[in-house]
Amino acid sequence: MTRQCLDKDIKIAPAQGRVHVFFDGAEIGSSTTALELDEPGSPLRVYFPRGDIQPGILEETQTRTHCPYKGEAWYCTIKTLTATGVDQVWYYPDPCPLVAPIADMLAFWGDRIEIRYSKV
Repeated sequence: MTRQCLDKDIKIAPAQGRVHVFFDGAEIGSSTTALELDEPGSPLRVYFPRGDIQPGILEETQTRTHCPYKGEAWYCTIKTLTATGVDQVWYYPDPCPLVAPIADMLAFWGDRIEIRYSKV
């Protein structure tokens, strides 16, 4: 199957300072090399290097979605001792060329996800 990638005014830039991701009130990762993806019509998303997220809390699921601008997204569930967030993490293992810098980086969403910034 040939994939088709459409063009859009998506901007990717390094996040300023250190970015922290919290799930259910607990910090599960932080990074000084996170990327911000600004896509018109969508909320600003922060993508974290996989190595900057607490090991052992993500379980890959069978969920896949397709974005005509970014490619096929694969999902993970967050599992901690106190909470589970089904499909609240996604990544693009083989993204469209337009967003190649976010390959295999993790994005988070959901009502128990919080992104915070701090100065380095």
